[in-house]
Parts: sequence; structure tokens; C-alpha cells
Amino acid sequence: MPPWAMGLAIAPLGFYFGFISTATPILLAAHGVSVGRISEVSAIGFSPSFWAFLLCPVLDVRFSKRTYALFFAGVSAVCLGVSTLLTGNLTAYTAVLTAGCAAGVMFGNAHQGWMPDVIQDQHYAHVGATTNVANLGAAGIFATLTVLLVRTLPAPLAAVLLGVTVMAPTVLLFYIPLPAKLARSAAETFGTFFHDLYVVCKRPGCILGLLCFLSPTACFALSNLFSGTGADFHTPEYRVTALTGLGVAVACSLGCLAGIWFCGRYPRRTVYILTGFGGATAALALIFTPHMLPWFAAGVLGYTFSQGICYTAFSALCYEIVGPGNPLASTQMALLAAAANLPVSYMTAVDGHFHTTHGLAGMLAVDAAMSVAVGTVLLVVIRRMGMGSKTEVAIAAG
Repeated sequence: MPPWAMGLAIAPLGFYFGFISTATPILLAAHGVSVGRISEVSAIGFSPSFWAFLLCPVLDVRFSKRTYALFFAGVSAVCLGVSTLLTGNLTAYTAVLTAGCAAGVMFGNAHQGWMPDVIQDQHYAHVGATTNVANLGAAGIFATLTVLLVRTLPAPLAAVLLGVTVMAPTVLLFYIPLPAKLARSAAETFGTFFHDLYVVCKRPGCILGLLCFLSPTACFALSNLFSGTGADFHTPEYRVTALTGLGVAVACSLGCLAGIWFCGRYPRRTVYILTGFGGATAALALIFTPHMLPWFAAGVLGYTFSQGICYTAFSALCYEIVGPGNPLASTQMALLAAAANLPVSYMTAVDGHFHTTHGLAGMLAVDAAMSVAVGTVLLVVIRRMGMGSKTEVAIAAG
């Protein structure tokens, strides 16, 4: 299988994240749930993306990455299907949504920990791009499919079809080669977990990567709330679904592919941060333009295009930090992903709170302000640490 095709196998995680970020606000808003309450459910449901890394050492023990990926994809598929039957009970819905997200994160980190051993540095951006086309692009398509099936089919049938759809891309896993791996026992892996992470994370490149990922500068948290703000832009549900589903999938996928070009010419860290400025520009534009569908669409698609570039840079940078032949690859990839997902969760809650207290303009303004302020500080730090050199760009370009 060519390297770019390997990235597409992560689509089940994209499906689940799309269900949380886009389908959940639409389904809950139809039950009269407020944007503030939706943001709380989304933040909790998305929370395993930053704490489930503590479970990920198991992915480096005994069984192959393929076995773990198939198992956890199955668990997330079941949870997603069941959750569509629970939209009338927020407590049960949130609990099942969160459990499924945890399984999805485990699946995603099994896949991501697999990649550095079967691809080369010059292909990092290519695999990172297709990984995020499958992750973020597929998220939009799946969200549209979710709303369509839930609205038109009997609930149990819709749940089964959605679960089967989540599992379908796992067929690709059987065409990705399995690397030779060192045999490690569970006791050894968990026993040395924090020491091994410390050894890796104390490197300047990894420290700076973690600082970038933990910051809100490029977390694009508004993607979790746009589909619940149709009323603010006087846009009916079916158009919001098309825009935040299929429209976002196309815009995000194009951004992911554009990220290959940017990562081949500029340091991956710099690309990652500057995309946050692009998202901030789109968010600020939505404050001052008329609250009508054409402007809503332009802002959302521009925001999502920047998000696609960001995630290609993120994936390529993670592969660079972890490197090949790493016995704790999945665990370390999980740590980096956790760092990046933490601000998504807390900024989703912050943005939702500002929507409740200061309206749409307050939500958009605080998201943009955080991106620009923190991103500017990080760019200064990168320059002083010498991490944006021409040498690094040459290495990134392969």
C-alpha cells in the first residue's frame, strides 16, 4: 500500500469525532438543548482525547497494532450506534459518547503508533495529509450521513448502519505491513512508562511541540459549535447540516492537501501556529459580516480550510518527534495527541460559556483573541530557540 493510502485507514476516528463535533449539536439542538449545554456535552464527550493516553501503554504490549486497532474500532462503532438511541437522555448520551470516544482514541493511537515504523521522513506530510483527510474530512461526511439516517430511518436500523459504516474502513488495516517489534511485557511497559516518557519529552524539540499543542492557538474549537449556531445566522437545519457536514469535509480535505506544500517549505511548528491565525481571521470576519447564510458559509469554510492545514502540520510534526523504531510509539503519539486535544476540550467549554454570556460575537472574539495572543508568544519562543532554521525546513522537505 502506498504511504498516502495508509493514512486513510484512520477514518473510523474521523467518523467518531465528526459525530461529536457536528452531528451531536444538530441532534441535541433538535431536542431544544441550548448551545451552552451542547458545549458541555461535547467537551465531556471529547475529553478522552486528552486523558486516554494514560491507557495507551497497553497498545505496545503483546498484540499487534492491527489487532488493537480492530478491537477498539469495534467498541467505538457499538457506542456510536447506541448513543443515537439516547438523545432524549443527556446523562446516558454523554456517558456512552465518552466511552466510545475513549475507544476511538485508542484505535487512533494504535494506527498512529504504527505509522513511523512503516513510512519514511519524506512521506510524513503526505501520510499526515491523508490521515487528516480521513479524520477531519470524513468527519463532515459522516455527520451529514448521521443526521440523514437518524431523520429518515427507524432508530435501531440507523444505529446499526452507522456502526457498520464506522467499521468499514478498517479493511485497509489488513494491507498495511506489520513491523518487527520488541517483545515487552505489560509490567515492563507500564513500569517504565513515566521514565521512558521523561527521556523522550525532555528533548527541546518535543518540549516545544508539547507547548504548541497544549496552547489554544490552533485548536479550532469552534468546529465543535458551528453546527449548533444556525439560528444565530438565520439558517435552517438542513442547510447547516450540508454546510457543516459535506461542505466542511471538502474544505478540510483541501486544507489537508495544501498542508503538504506548506510543510515542505516551512518548519512544521511554524505552519502549525500560523494556521491558528487563519482560523482567527475567519472567526473575526463572522463578527462583522451580515449574519446570513453566504457569510456564514464563507467563514466556516475558511476556518475549516485553515484547520486542515493545521492538522497536516500536526501529524507530520508528531511523526518527526516520535521517529522510527520506537518501542513506545503508540504511547508517545497518544501523549502528543492528548496535548493537542486538551485545548480543544477546554476552549469548546470556554467558547460555549461566552456564547451564553456574551452572545455569538463574544464566542467568536474570545476564540480569535486566544489564538492570536498565544500564537504570537509561541512564534517568539520558536525564533529564540532557533527551531525555525533553514536546516529544519530542508529536513522537513526530505
